[in-house]
Amino acid sequence: MKEEMSTFDVLAMVGEMRSLAGGYLDKVFHWDVKNVLLRINAPGGKRELVVQDMRWLYIAPEKPETPDMPSQFAVNLRKHLTNTRITAIRQREFDRIVVLDLEKGPNQYQLVIELFGDGNLVLVSGGKILNSVHSRKWRHREVRPGLEYSFPPSRFNPLDMDEGSFRKAVLGSTSDAVRTLATTINIGGQYAEEVCIRAGVEKDRKAKSLAPEEIGKLYEALTLLLKEAAGAPRAREILENGKPIDVTPVPLIQYADREAREHPTFSDAIHRYVQERVPEEGEKDDPEVQRLQRQLAQQRAAIEAQLAEARGYAEQAEAIYSDYLVTEALLKTLKAKAEGLNWERTREALSAIPGISKVDPQEHRVVALIAGKDVTLDYTLGVEGNANALYQRGKEAKEKMQGAQQALAETEKRLSQKVKEGESRKKREKHVARKTKEFWFERYKWFVTSGGHLVLAGRDAHSNDQLVKKHLKTTERFAHADVHGAPSVVVFNGASASEEEMVEACTFALAHSKAWMAGASEGTAYWVLPDQVSKMAQAGEFVPRGAFVIRGKRNYEYHLPLMLAVGEIAYEGERKIMCGPLGAVQAMSSRYVVIEPGKKVKTKASAALARMFDVPEEEIARILPPGEVEIASTEGIEEEPERLDEN
Repeated sequence: MKEEMSTFDVLAMVGEMRSLAGGYLDKVFHWDVKNVLLRINAPGGKRELVVQDMRWLYIAPEKPETPDMPSQFAVNLRKHLTNTRITAIRQREFDRIVVLDLEKGPNQYQLVIELFGDGNLVLVSGGKILNSVHSRKWRHREVRPGLEYSFPPSRFNPLDMDEGSFRKAVLGSTSDAVRTLATTINIGGQYAEEVCIRAGVEKDRKAKSLAPEEIGKLYEALTLLLKEAAGAPRAREILENGKPIDVTPVPLIQYADREAREHPTFSDAIHRYVQERVPEEGEKDDPEVQRLQRQLAQQRAAIEAQLAEARGYAEQAEAIYSDYLVTEALLKTLKAKAEGLNWERTREALSAIPGISKVDPQEHRVVALIAGKDVTLDYTLGVEGNANALYQRGKEAKEKMQGAQQALAETEKRLSQKVKEGESRKKREKHVARKTKEFWFERYKWFVTSGGHLVLAGRDAHSNDQLVKKHLKTTERFAHADVHGAPSVVVFNGASASEEEMVEACTFALAHSKAWMAGASEGTAYWVLPDQVSKMAQAGEFVPRGAFVIRGKRNYEYHLPLMLAVGEIAYEGERKIMCGPLGAVQAMSSRYVVIEPGKKVKTKASAALARMFDVPEEEIARILPPGEVEIASTEGIEEEPERLDEN
């Protein structure tokens, strides 16, 4: 199930949001930390732009509920932005980032909406951050009030490509066609598959093996898909068993055989999808439960109103029969006085009759006091005719109530199911995962070979230096991926390690390099003796921190698979969770999960693996390779891992 917007979604939504340009920002609302609403006086009328859960961005098709009291964040943004004019709305390159340019007099602002990771909304003026929903720090940038705002590092921008740059990027990839499109061309897994389907190119083919005409077809398919998403979205929800599982701005061939629900705008589609989707296990503060509770209250109130209406009609009919003769005489009088008069004269004449409180000449009706009750009468009918009409209206009200009661029962059933899911989730959250014993070597990346040799790798430039300086002795061996910036790897007592174990060490070095982040399927690494590793550079050269000079013959290992396994092992009598080459994990564990570069966000993979092995999530996160992860298979694991196919 789709959990957040893709870059294609953002492209389509920005096209839709451009109708807000020229409007003035009226108010800002902020609640539950991750929800923001911007009320805008747009050229076409008042509109409301919603950022929901910092994952979804859309123009609300109906007025959302907003908090009565503004948060401090909302107060601060209102201070700066009230009555600012929206001058432009744009997507930053091909990222999940939307920028609103605003101005008020000499003051200019940028409201930056980040829809990746945990999401963020950042107010910037003059390049400085004035406020943000979250303060965050990464290796390459920091978001905090008072600092200069910088965007994430640029990646390949398909909106700014030509056929030459596209062809060069594809042919320079060592991965297959679909992974190349997903990562190198930066369009994500779902749309990478769609482009391959539209171009008629097998997605598993090596990118560099594609013929020029095949690359041309991929370029043409991607270009048309981008234009389609940016220009005229044909939004739809994709359904499975009547439940929405995806929402797309354009029809996708990969969903050709799926049930779909079309919408007039992408905002409508996202709003409906977000309201009706069933949140995955582990989502907190389930908005669907809150929505169902509100819906239940409204349905109950509607049923009570319909029941009261049906009773009222029956009581009016009974009042007529209880005072039959008086009612009959009144109807004759009303009919006689109204005969030959226009509507205005009829209203005057009938209003003068005692006991008449309301007259509707157009419908031939009055409200009269009969047997102490206000009764609606049609003066063109007799007593029986009026009584039958009232009974019929009561019957219709009851039939409507039956339909409402069925809807109420369905809502109660859905709410009960959601509450049970929430209780199950809370029980799981109450369970405290067992932290395993921590060893000295866990300051580095580590694994134990199939032959029992400890292998360590640096986490960064500093730990690379420390690892080699402290631990690379004459009995050890040094391994390194044939990739710039890869970590240093030391095999303890490597002099006695087998050839198979050195291949494992080289595989480990490759997996923790940039090759994994690039989504490659294989690569090359080598190992050398300790005396071949040096910090001493040649004259005129410079060796940066964390890097080393390798002299002499390198023992290369080619076609190493980009694949690791996470398994439960015993180390010095203690339970540990190890991430290492498949052969090493298989030699020491009967419960393991095979992983490879893929589409699953690392934090989600960590959470899934932490549940499988019953350890804290941070313990898993520290041992995984860099970048996104796909769970390929499991052995001895009862829980079936989730697979993500979205961007």
